[in-house]
Order: sequence, then C-alpha cells, then structure tokens
Amino acid sequence: MGATQPQILFQSPGLNFLKKTIAMSKSNQPAPDDIPASGSQAIYTIETVERITHISKDRIVLYYQHGLVSPVQATEKEILFDEEAIHKLRQIAFLLSEYGINHQGLREFVSLMDEVNRLREEVRFLRQRL
Repeated sequence: MGATQPQILFQSPGLNFLKKTIAMSKSNQPAPDDIPASGSQAIYTIETVERITHISKDRIVLYYQHGLVSPVQATEKEILFDEEAIHKLRQIAFLLSEYGINHQGLREFVSLMDEVNRLREEVRFLRQRL
C-alpha cells in the first residue's frame, strides 16, 4: 500500500512500533469490495469482519469481551461492527503478530490511540474555527 509515513516528532527505539502502527492506521482500509458507497456508514456482521480482517470470530468476541474493540450493536444473536472497529482489530492483530504484546499492553495501546484520535478531531475542529 502506498501510504506515506507521517512526520514523527519523537525518536525512541522503544516506540518504533507506535510509528509503524500510526503509519498503518492511515492505510488500513477495508478491501475495495467492502467499502461502502460514499457518505454512508457501513455496518458489518461478525462474519464479514472475520473475512475482512482474517481474525477468527472467537478472537473478535474475546477482544470485545476484554474491551479492546467496541461494536456498534451487540445482542445475544448478533454483534455488528463499523469501520473504526475493523481498523482497531487490524491494529490489534498487527501488535500481536509483530510485537507479541499482551492483553494489558493492548488495552493501554488502544486507550492511547483513542486519545490520539480524539485529539486529532479536536485539532480539526479548532482549525475550522480559525
């Protein structure tokens, strides 16, 4: 995928995985056949998420139960996810496969990425007000 690396304002050997994950976050979109029509918010069943991410349903449920990913809707019969959840699942899979991070580390990482995304949105909002 031809994503460019974002400018990183820090250098630390211990944080190289953050650089890769932030860069990955810019390019990890659903496969072209799975992208919804422009302007719509896609909702995916767990079976579709399994196919898109190559993560088993059991593992997706485990991540949901541990609070690592939030579904749009969860009932006894069905769990539905949006593109943001798919993105988080891909980040989790990357961190597990590349760095073997445990569930506590994943929880911390997801929390930090949520905060980064919230701050990005706040910056966008403030820039629009200028």
